[in-house]
Amino acid sequence: MNLLLDTESIRMINLFETITGVSVKDCLVFEPTNTVYFIIEEGKTPMAVGRNGFKVKKIQSYLDRNIKIVEYSQDVKKFVKNLIPEAKEIVVEGEKVIVSVDKVLRSRVIGREGRRLNFIKQILKRNTNIKELVVK
Repeated sequence: MNLLLDTESIRMINLFETITGVSVKDCLVFEPTNTVYFIIEEGKTPMAVGRNGFKVKKIQSYLDRNIKIVEYSQDVKKFVKNLIPEAKEIVVEGEKVIVSVDKVLRSRVIGREGRRLNFIKQILKRNTNIKELVVK
C-alpha cells in the first residue's frame, strides 16, 4: 500500500525510529487531541515504549504532542482491536467491519461529532482493505 506522507510526518517517523529502534508502518496526527498515532509492527510495543515509558516520554517532549502507539496486524480483527481496545466483538464482512461496544463506552469510541471514529476509519483505509466501519 502506497502512503503519501508529508514532510512533518516523515520527520516524526524519523524521530520515533531513531529513539525507539522500531520501524513505523504509518503515522497520522489526530488534531482534536494533538495526538500522533504511530502504527508499528506487531510485538514491538514494549521496545517502542521503553522502560517506564522513557522512550515515549522523550518523543512526546520533542514533538510537544501526545503519542499513541498502535500495533499493526495483518489480521484485521486484531488490528481493529488494537485501534479500539473497548471493542467487545468484531465482525469482518468483506470490506466492512462491525464493532460492538458497551453502551457506556460508545461515545468515547465515536468521539465528539464522530471525529475519533472518522479518524479510525482513515487509519483502516490507509492500512487495510476495509472501507466501512460500523460501531454498535
